[in-house]
Amino acid sequence: MYLTNGIVIGIIYAISALGVTLIVGIMKVVNFAHGELYVFAGYFSYYMSVSLGLSPLVAMPLSVFLVFLIGLLMEKALIRPTYGDDMYSLIVTFILSIVLQNLALLIFGPYPNKPPNLIFGATNLFGLFYYGNQRLLSFFISLAILLFIFYLIKMTWFGKSIRAVSQDREMASRIGIDHYRINMLSFGLGAALAAAAGVILSPIFPVTPSGSAAISLTAFVVVVLGGMGSLKGCLVGGLILGIIENLGAAYISTMYRGIFGFILLILVLVFRPWGLYGQKT
Repeated sequence: MYLTNGIVIGIIYAISALGVTLIVGIMKVVNFAHGELYVFAGYFSYYMSVSLGLSPLVAMPLSVFLVFLIGLLMEKALIRPTYGDDMYSLIVTFILSIVLQNLALLIFGPYPNKPPNLIFGATNLFGLFYYGNQRLLSFFISLAILLFIFYLIKMTWFGKSIRAVSQDREMASRIGIDHYRINMLSFGLGAALAAAAGVILSPIFPVTPSGSAAISLTAFVVVVLGGMGSLKGCLVGGLILGIIENLGAAYISTMYRGIFGFILLILVLVFRPWGLYGQKT
């Protein structure tokens, strides 16, 4: 059961980490506000379902779309002026993280909120144990999102444009690719992936404004573990972290759940700083 739980949570970690990888790989921008976008999506989903009475099937994608629009606005208004100055972009996203965290606290309050489940009950897996249907559904939704993103990046014109801009922005511009537009859409997609993880996980783990730092840390650990810019690395890294966290919490102590990510990050940085699927420089 603990292994299954680790796989389910790990797949969702991979979605969040993909958002970081897209933004870092293409724009060379580290988005410290990644966790806040996750939190806002969880709260949007909660209030749309509870206060507005929308079905969770409507509230979840609508929340992701709203965060996608916020991501587009963030890139155009705040990130675009920092191009060419990596330190300035770090400062901007760090300040933005603090502002959004306090804004969430002001708007939503300090209390944890949990959107309604999409499905209830449990399923007997392999005749060994019962596992919650909500978590199983979260796994399949996450898997579908991952497959869609892999297809988008590998097979479509948009994905080829993303890869061209990430490899050589000047050359991509010369062959007619609008790198400003690609950057904006990529940042929006990265924000949407953080939001997708938020709406999928929030019915399982309630969201709080103060929880955004842990979400950002988890995403960065997965990215470093898998290798910067590697889509496959995000998937494998997310699974490894999810499994280690859940097995550690089960057999050692739940009190140390958040420490396992730090330990894993230190080990990777010491023995393989380029990650499992990254390129050694």
